[in-house]
Amino acid sequence: MRIAQLSLALVVLGSGSAHATVLNLMAPVGGANLYAIHDFAATSSDVEGGVVAGGNVTISSYSINHNDKDAFGKDGYALVAGGNLSLQGGSIENGKVHVGGTSSLMWAATPQMAAGNPVDFKAAASYYKGMADALSGLDATGAVTRLWSGVQVTGSGKGGVDIFNVSSDLFANSSSWTLEQLVPGETLVFNVSGSAGTFNNGGISFQPLAGYNVLFNFYEAKTIDVRGVIGSVLAPYATQTANWGVINGNVIVDTWSSTVQVNSNHYFNPVDIAGLKLDKGGDAASGHVPEPGSIALVLAGLAAAGVAGRKRRDA
Repeated sequence: MRIAQLSLALVVLGSGSAHATVLNLMAPVGGANLYAIHDFAATSSDVEGGVVAGGNVTISSYSINHNDKDAFGKDGYALVAGGNLSLQGGSIENGKVHVGGTSSLMWAATPQMAAGNPVDFKAAASYYKGMADALSGLDATGAVTRLWSGVQVTGSGKGGVDIFNVSSDLFANSSSWTLEQLVPGETLVFNVSGSAGTFNNGGISFQPLAGYNVLFNFYEAKTIDVRGVIGSVLAPYATQTANWGVINGNVIVDTWSSTVQVNSNHYFNPVDIAGLKLDKGGDAASGHVPEPGSIALVLAGLAAAGVAGRKRRDA
């Protein structure tokens, strides 16, 4: 009986942490508008919300967080840099700044500097790579096919979440969207294969996707040239290299070296995704990280109960 009770308890504990299904895309970096695993470099543009970068941040004639959408909540961080900060002209506004290395500011106001680092960069990098891989392994519930010079996106008709597997070549040469069997407001996850990701040099209009919760998962890409997007971008192995255009949503890349403007709208909304298992760092995206102390207390309680039962039988 004690063995059965112990096994049941372990199953219950495991069931709460082993199968993470809530995808809260930017939670590991506090809801930042953009996260670069390594360096962030840009000129003559802006990110309207908070920025987190694991490496150096090198910017000029640039604005960060003008729309006061801090990482890590209100009165949080406009910028978190694991390495050095170099800013020549521009502004970092409406929030604190943490810099792990040195800071060099020229022709720019000094923001409120914070000693505390709210990001575990190693865990975040590992988590996002695991997320991209896990999403790419989900079964498709819809299809993306060629339709004249554009693409047709056909969903399951059930709403909720639809998963699409598509080659980057198809998107690279498309000029329009045709949407079929989609429910307004549902989540669309596009798993985009290929070592390079692009959207027809910005020629395709993303306005038809404005009413959906959209994520483009470039799970294999080493480089991306992504612009004109309404939706969020997950590309943890890639460098963004485009030099004009706009992304409306969250962005996760390995390295940012681009003048593309990133707007603080169409953030990815947290959603349950059936069958998704996020094993890197527990369910970090949904906050359901198992607490070792709690597990230890339960096991200790079971052990105590077993001892008490044995004493009663021996009496």
